[in-house]
Formats: sequence, structure tokens, C-alpha cells
Amino acid sequence: MTQTLHNAVIRKERISDQIKSILKQSILDGEFKPGEKFPPEVEIAQKLKVSKVSAREALREMEAEGLIKKKRGAFGGNFIAEPGSEKMVDVVVNSYLFGGITATDLAEFRRILEPGLARLAAMRRTDKDLNAMEQCINDVEESIKNGRPDQTKAIGFHCLIADACHNRFISSLMEALVKVFQQVLAKTPDSKTATKDLKYNKLFLKYIRERDGEKAEIVMADHFDTLDEMIRKNNVD
Repeated sequence: MTQTLHNAVIRKERISDQIKSILKQSILDGEFKPGEKFPPEVEIAQKLKVSKVSAREALREMEAEGLIKKKRGAFGGNFIAEPGSEKMVDVVVNSYLFGGITATDLAEFRRILEPGLARLAAMRRTDKDLNAMEQCINDVEESIKNGRPDQTKAIGFHCLIADACHNRFISSLMEALVKVFQQVLAKTPDSKTATKDLKYNKLFLKYIRERDGEKAEIVMADHFDTLDEMIRKNNVD
């Protein structure tokens, strides 16, 4: 068992919270790495001199927070979760669905955030980023020609801009925001609106390819007038 668990002292109040704090500290201290198996509840209970029920509750809360993942089967157990964007996506989506945050609220936040991301993407983009953007544009253009605009993929273009910033937090945050708008704007847009949105994506690609961050930023700010129009047409909020 690890040094953190050996030296831990459990107070009488809020047992499961104390256990969780100790276990989280063991991860922060590097005693467990992403992907490694975590001690079972029986071992945790024995070392900390607490009940298995309290240990189980602490592990359940850590799983809910996305710190560990439970695997079943002969080689199952609790494993330290790999870093990922899933929990951030859950927080943003649930805030929209249940927390009173509206699509207009999120669009306003994006209006503030994304012009700066467009500028940063123009500075940091790679050829691989440009290829991904170009492929997305081609796919959306084809869907418009077929009379069924793929708005989910069109919105996803903003994730590609975020990825071109090469900052994992930015990518995770944008993935969460885009996930909401893919639900909000799930209804197939009219051809005129979809074509207008596509033109913006083509401009983003042009200026990001040319590393013209100033123009990319200006076009992104202007683009949100189109997004506001799409929100109104979908009768959300």
C-alpha cells in the first residue's frame, strides 16, 4: 500500500469525504498513474481502519468525478482515469439542459472567446490542422449539394479551429461548447443559412492558412451574427 494511505489519519466526521481526500492526494502525489489499478475497497478500508461501506462510497464519488473508472470482469477493478474532456462536456451539457444556462448565454460566451482562438490558430496551425479543416469543409459542401446540410459537422469545424491552437484545455472546452450547439441546432438548417455558414468556414480556413490572425479574428466576430440567427430560427431559449 502507498505511503499516503499508511500515514493517513481518519477523523470521526465525514468519513467518506476524508477517504476521498486521501485517495485524491495519493494520485496528486504520483503514487498512482493514469491507467493503473487502484487499491480495492477492502484494502483501503483495512489500511485506513474504516468500514468497507465508507471506502465504497469514497470510490463511488471519485468515479462520479471522473477520477477513476470501474472495469468489470476477471481483470476488472478501479483504474485511474486517463485525462480526457468527457467530464467537461458533461458539465457544460448538463448546465444547459438542467442548470438554467441558455443557448444565448453560451453563444455570448463563444462570441467573446472564439475570435481570440481564431487568431491563435492562425499562429499555431500545422498542415495536419489545415487538412482536417479542408476535409470538413468538403464534407459539409457535399451535404449541402445533396440537399441535407450536415450542421453537426459544420459546427464541429470550430473544434478544429480550437485544436489548431494546440492547447488541450482549449480543445476540451470547445468540444463541450460545440456538443451543446450540436444539440441546439440539430434541426437541419435551410440551404441559405447553411451556405452562409459554410462561407464563413472557408474564410476561416483561408486566413488561418495565410497565418493572418487579425482577419481570422474579425471574421469570427462577424460570424456570430449568423449563429444568433440560427438560434432564433430553431426557437431555442
